[in-house]
Amino acid sequence: MQDKLEIEELIVKSFSQSLNPEEKIYLDSWLNESKENKIHFAQLGNIWQVAHPAFNPDEIDAGKAEAKVRRKILLQNWTQNSVAVWWQRAAAVLILPLIIFMGYLFFNRNQLKKVTAYQEVTSPFGISSKIELSDGSTVWLNSGSKLKFPVTFEAKERKVFLSGEAYFKVHSDKSHPFIVKTCNMQIRATGTQFNVEAYPSGAYTAVTLMEGKVDVNMNENQKEQLHPDQRIVLNSKTKKYSLVKTDAKDWGMWKDGVLVFRDEPLDEVFQRIGRNFNINIELKDSVLGKQIYRATFEGESLEEILRLLKMTAPIEYKRFGRNKLPDNKFTKERIEVFRAQ
Repeated sequence: MQDKLEIEELIVKSFSQSLNPEEKIYLDSWLNESKENKIHFAQLGNIWQVAHPAFNPDEIDAGKAEAKVRRKILLQNWTQNSVAVWWQRAAAVLILPLIIFMGYLFFNRNQLKKVTAYQEVTSPFGISSKIELSDGSTVWLNSGSKLKFPVTFEAKERKVFLSGEAYFKVHSDKSHPFIVKTCNMQIRATGTQFNVEAYPSGAYTAVTLMEGKVDVNMNENQKEQLHPDQRIVLNSKTKKYSLVKTDAKDWGMWKDGVLVFRDEPLDEVFQRIGRNFNINIELKDSVLGKQIYRATFEGESLEEILRLLKMTAPIEYKRFGRNKLPDNKFTKERIEVFRAQ
């Protein structure tokens, strides 16, 4: 028992770190004697820890402890909030370009859907053409003319663009109006036949209606509705127009190879003859050019037409052959017309 009390006293001194070297040797020797001794040492160690805590409760500063806890909580919240804010900002950065990109795709997809493929047909001077459009309409294109039109009509309006002269036989479709646009006129039809003269260098633009009805807009502020056998003529310089009664079929006979002149000035007669035969005709007398002429030519050659004109109007003319240019191309044949003496 004396030994046990002595050992426990040494153990307590070891916990309080007050053993001298001899006592420490003695205690270590005792611990190494058996496993039970080590267990007894550990049990006494637990009792010592409970009886001698590492801090004095009276020395605890409640204010410092609370502040420490708050700092830890704030640190935790900051970490959590920072992650949330980062994701929000990242989302904003990513979502905006995504919306723009989606909008771009949507816009371009719609744009692609709206793209219309056009075809353009040109009739050289001296040649006329016949065109069948995808909607069933037929267009005869006179010499020196050009027509631009959609390969397929997919819009609400069937719109074509004309430079020169053309005869239109429009397939009836009231829900899809047929629009002919020229440099200074727009003709709107749903199903009818009409002739349009709109040469860029011409003194006028004219529409002659064979059947049905058409609405004609001129210079965006003048409108007229044509009925069969009416002809509207817009002066290219003055922008004034006239609406007259006429025999409409005469104005469309050119598509059948017949040249019909009804009370037209000679300068216009020679322009039309020049376009049909691909030849330059120069009228040297401006007064003579205003003289009204009336005639019908069907199947005659250029020489025959000139001979007939000479017989019925006070004119003389002189023909000039084609000249070869430095680039090996040839000029057009030329005719000078002047007043007969």
